[in-house]
Amino acid sequence: MLPDLLIASKSDEASKSMLDYILEKEKFTQSDSGKIMVHGDFMLAVFEERHLYLDNIEQFLNDNGMEAKGIIFLSRHSSKADIKSITVHPTGNFSGALLGGKPGTLTVSYPVAMSASLRYLKENFRGDNFEITFEATHHGPLLNKMNYYIEIGTTDKQWKDLEALEVVRGAIFDRDDREYDTFVGVGGGHYMPKITEYFLKNNINMGHMIPKYALDSITEDMILQAVEKTPGCKGFIMDKKGTKAQARDLLKKISDERNLEIISI
Repeated sequence: MLPDLLIASKSDEASKSMLDYILEKEKFTQSDSGKIMVHGDFMLAVFEERHLYLDNIEQFLNDNGMEAKGIIFLSRHSSKADIKSITVHPTGNFSGALLGGKPGTLTVSYPVAMSASLRYLKENFRGDNFEITFEATHHGPLLNKMNYYIEIGTTDKQWKDLEALEVVRGAIFDRDDREYDTFVGVGGGHYMPKITEYFLKNNINMGHMIPKYALDSITEDMILQAVEKTPGCKGFIMDKKGTKAQARDLLKKISDERNLEIISI
């Protein structure tokens, strides 16, 4: 089985904190290339620049003679409301590309691993007043490999919180990947609250997630892209009140044509 590649950024204080904690707890060794560390089913690479713009990761792997199953980004979470949180999310842009990637282009989501990480976070975190949740698909980098972000937000205090760091470590290294039916989430706010709640109560995996604010200009092609870049997609989990009528019509059309399921919540 191919290993997952962890990516840390020295330009991201939370990422540096997560990196230091992981290197303290997990025994990585340098690979022959000297640019990638290895430990069991994981590899680790550290970059100076922010992850959002690392469109060359696949070339980086090739140049170092390594292959990865998927990529996991260690990152800070930003919130205007300064909410304490630990989140996971897929990457890509439904419209513009203000934070890396390419406009109107999604990457390949990593449903089995991302879902397992969120389950672990929810089941094992005992810290105080952190929100544990999905986020909608957003930002770069542009990749062809399965990937997701795991983030701690939103201040230095949370980035160095030992309980948060330990549960993030566990959500990566001790996660329990399960081959459940996989869905694209549609509707609701950026943190996909109803879809996160439904996911945690049911044996499913989640791939790309399309929030309500992206539905104003969503096209059939973009919804199809979310399906096609969610490996093993069986259909949609739809926040009915958080999904506009035009988008519901598009989901119905696509589901009928592709024999996909719509679970309305």
